[in-house]
Amino acid sequence: MKASPSHLAWSLPLALLATACGPHDVQPASPTAEQPPSVPTPPAPPPPAAPTTRWRCGELLVSAAFAQERVDLGFSGRKLALPVAKSASGARYADDKGNEFWNKGEQAMLTLAGEEKRDCETTEHVSPWEDARARGVVLRAVGQEPGWWVEIGAGDAYPLHAELDYGERKIDIARSHGISSTPGFGAQMEDGTNVILRTKQEACSDAMSGERFETSAELTVGDKTYKGCGAYLDR
Repeated sequence: MKASPSHLAWSLPLALLATACGPHDVQPASPTAEQPPSVPTPPAPPPPAAPTTRWRCGELLVSAAFAQERVDLGFSGRKLALPVAKSASGARYADDKGNEFWNKGEQAMLTLAGEEKRDCETTEHVSPWEDARARGVVLRAVGQEPGWWVEIGAGDAYPLHAELDYGERKIDIARSHGISSTPGFGAQMEDGTNVILRTKQEACSDAMSGERFETSAELTVGDKTYKGCGAYLDR
């Protein structure tokens, strides 16, 4: 029996539809979302700062920053790093020059090369040298009879501040400058008075406390000269 025209009319569109929608023609959807940009690996955080304790060792105020294999000592404007050393008890740090710091709880013992041993105990007081370094002071010097001290600040201006004659006279100069004749700084007060601070790399001992330094200092204000000891704190 022949198919009727009406049957053929319905069969042809259905066949075409089945062919067009066959599984072999189904295409997967293309991804439209963009891949997130790669994020660089952040740098490793810096190691934590070594814990710092403060000690009074005789006439010295000492800071001690403990690391894994050493202790960094600060005193009299100086820095001294000592490696860990063998010890039967406590934490001992020493070098081959005769410097030693032996810590046992809240007690310690400090030996500086060529000097007597000092017994130490913990303190909350901060050395004026440590305080000056934290404030960015470049050079600090002190002296006795009469008591005086001077500080040279950091920056291009090198501001100078001094207290003389046990604090009775104070000097503030906004700008000083290096001098070529010797290590040091020079400045001039508003009234024209010259202020010159000279230093020399040599052993120096404070006349009152006996504290030892590696730099001597001489401060001249007009026609008066003050002698003492100092330290460069930016080194």
